[in-house]
Amino acid sequence: MIDIALLDRLIADLTELRAALETDRPQVEPEFAPGETLIDTATASERFNLPPDTCRWLAREKGLGEKIGGRWMLDAAALRKYRSDA
Repeated sequence: MIDIALLDRLIADLTELRAALETDRPQVEPEFAPGETLIDTATASERFNLPPDTCRWLAREKGLGEKIGGRWMLDAAALRKYRSDA
């Protein structure tokens, strides 16, 4: 036989868990456009207060960017995560 009271408690617990997870979602930083992914080293240097050489090093050695047309372009989200983890 199915215990309806048990099912109701489980559903209530899951609903509470879902609500808690919804409030834990990270907020997007307003300084970055939603579709923006790659920024040049000068922009990265200015936004993240890093020397341009460090930005190039992070792109090259840490895999936070790629070279496009002879210029290093950094992934803004990856750089933001790297800075928050450091």
